[in-house]
Amino acid sequence: MKSFVLSLLAILNSSAAFSVQSIRFSRQLALKEQSGASSTHHELERFERAVECAEKFGTCDIEQMEELAQELDDFHGSLLTQNPSMMKKENSDRKDVAQVLRLQTELRLRMEYLNGANLFASEIHELEDSYPEHQ
Repeated sequence: MKSFVLSLLAILNSSAAFSVQSIRFSRQLALKEQSGASSTHHELERFERAVECAEKFGTCDIEQMEELAQELDDFHGSLLTQNPSMMKKENSDRKDVAQVLRLQTELRLRMEYLNGANLFASEIHELEDSYPEHQ
């Protein structure tokens, strides 16, 4: 468990994954007035939800995070830019959001196990409860 937590912290503290770059770009959404506009709008809404779930731990249920991560991975192309170099960055950052969702899912599943079925944690809580200052 300790190695998992340390691995998770190492990933989250990775400077490459979360470094802020000073690349400027315009958010010109290509929401055309064609049949694809509703599809693009739906993708944008789903991606907004994915970012919200990734940024706010515990906001979304595990199944929804798994679905959103898969949608982020399955999407090819760009919603926000036509600039080729920015498309590469957007793609990389989209995959980063998907990874955060998966890490959060894994951590929440492990926390559920720790709180409900982990023998070691259960015994430590029983031992702690037996101390005179807890009675």
